[in-house]
Parts: sequence; structure tokens; C-alpha cells
Amino acid sequence: MPVPPSYGSYLRLGTLLSAQTPPDFANLEPDERPSAKTRPLTHPDELLFIVVHQVFELWFKLILHELSIARDLLGRQGERGGEHVPEQDVPRAHAAISRVNEVFRIATEGFRAIETMNPASFLQFRDLLIPSSGFQSVQFRELEILAGLPEARRVDFDGVPYESKLNLTEREIIQARRASMTLRDALFDWLSRTPINQVFPNFADEFLAAFQSYIDEQVAYQNANPNLAESQQRAAQVRLSKQMEEAREYLQGGDEATNRAHQAFLFIASYRHEPLLRWPSALVDALIEFEQGFRIFRFRHARMVERMIGTRTGSGGSPGVAYLDRTTTSYRVFGDLLEARNFLLATDRIPPLPDDSILDFRFEA
Repeated sequence: MPVPPSYGSYLRLGTLLSAQTPPDFANLEPDERPSAKTRPLTHPDELLFIVVHQVFELWFKLILHELSIARDLLGRQGERGGEHVPEQDVPRAHAAISRVNEVFRIATEGFRAIETMNPASFLQFRDLLIPSSGFQSVQFRELEILAGLPEARRVDFDGVPYESKLNLTEREIIQARRASMTLRDALFDWLSRTPINQVFPNFADEFLAAFQSYIDEQVAYQNANPNLAESQQRAAQVRLSKQMEEAREYLQGGDEATNRAHQAFLFIASYRHEPLLRWPSALVDALIEFEQGFRIFRFRHARMVERMIGTRTGSGGSPGVAYLDRTTTSYRVFGDLLEARNFLLATDRIPPLPDDSILDFRFEA
């Protein structure tokens, strides 16, 4: 008769709760694994440091799981040759991304726990971490890759690729992750296959005409603005004209697939009140929230590090806070979606749909 699981055995608490004793790197032989020997905690707060970072890694594992679900729901049809993504899969993808967003909020709050530690207490054991660093978190690197962070945007560590700090097994994990479809790829594949032409054949042209009307009105407002000098009015006109050019470039200036994806997003965002677009709109909004939450997590991490160690060199030899701040500002995944916020129009300004019933729900008798 099988032994029924207990709470502790189901959660493997014996393994989990025995993993907070740090390895004794100083007394390891060259052929010994880091877990072969352990040492006592150097300072009582070292347990806090270990637990919080282990919790981060557990959250990262869950985020990778949920992002993979969303990626597969949106991207598997594309891998099979452009099949339609079933409508019922869109709310499922939305649920996965929404869960990730909540996890990021919770994980970001975890930095508050670290900050209950006095910086001088951290310095009691910080040198024992060298040369290890959060820079080496493989799951966090996987998360960046799976989300779709372009490799060209990466900030090198003093001109050396980040994977050079990883061991062979970790580098293989990174390479395998790079070889798979990203969430960004899946999203843009899905957007590019949205059948806008069947619903609104001339959407891009008509939207740009409506946006031009908006820009002309804004120029007139600023030209009549009594608080602006003539030079300031001209500068405002230049900025508004540039915004019109950027809208045209966004919708029609890329390759065919990019244009279709951008047009689809702006279409979904503009007509989000239509019944069949509610879930696609909610999904895209959740992905924008994901982008924001990811950046807030990075920013919060940088501020915690600054509060604890100032501008010291990182334990792994990185520039520390300076490096973290650069990643906060330059690492973008869904910047295309945020860029489109520049071009949204009020509902009463968007072009009317040729057939306003085509996006209604249809129920078969």
C-alpha cells in the first residue's frame, strides 16, 4: 500500500529547509563540489540574505513556467505554419502573463526584507561571496531571453559577454534557451497574422489621416497659446510634425511582418471596446504591464544595492550600481507596444469601422 504524502514530503521541505547553510569555499579541494562542505553563518543576517535570494530564484522558476505557457499558446500555431490562434487561448495567455505580473510585484517587495539588514552587517560576510554574484543567476538570464530581450541591447560586462561568467553547464542552458522561440517572437507572429485587412482593408491609411487631423489641431492650439514665445511655438510645431512622421514610420515604414504587427496592435488598442477585441486588448495591456514590472524590478534592485554598498565594485567584479542602472534604462522587450502609445487617439477621433458588427460575438443557433 503506497505511503500517503505528508505536507512536508509533498513540498520536499527536508531538502528545501536544509539548503540555507553556505558552502565552505575556502576549505574546498579542487575536485570537490561546492556543496561538499558547509560552514556556519558568519553573521545572523547571512540567513536573511540567503533566504531572500533563494525565494527570488523560486519566483523566477515560476515566471519562466508561466511565460512559457503564454509563449506556447501564442507561438505554437505560428511554428506550424500560420494557423489561427483559438480565441479561448487568448484569455489563457492573459492569465499566465497576469500571474507573472503579480509575482513580479511580490518579488520586488522582497528587496524591502533585504533592506532591514544594516549595510555594516552585510559587510561582515560580503567578501565571502567573491567571486559569485547575482550577475550569474542563470534563471534570470533565461527569463530575459525567453521574454525576448534582443542580444544587441545587452550591456557587456567591461566588453566581455555575460555568459563568460557562467560554467559550461550553465552556458549550455543559455544556448538552449536562445534556440527556442521567445515570447516577443510569438506575440509579434500572432499580431502579424491578425486579419485586419478582412475587417478594415485601409486601416493604416485612414488612421494616419485621422492622426494628421489631430496633429493639425494640436499645432493650431500651440500657435494660439499665449504662454509661448514665437520660437517656442515653432519648436512645438516641429515636435508635432515629427510625431506625425513617426506614426507613419511605425505603421508603414518597416518590413511587411513588422508593419502588420504594428498595425494590429494599434487596431486592437483603438477598437478595444469591440467585443471580439476585449481579450486581445487585455493581453497586450498585460504585456505592457510586464515590461513595466520587469523594469521596476531592475530599478528597485539597483536602489537596494546602492543603499547597501553604495557605488562599490560588485562582488563579481562588475561596476555594481552603474551596471544595474544601465540595464534598467536600456533593456526593453516590448518597446514597440509602448511606442504605439504615442499614436493613440480618443475614441471619437478614430476612423469608423466599415462594418461595426463584424467584431460582435456570434452565437450559432
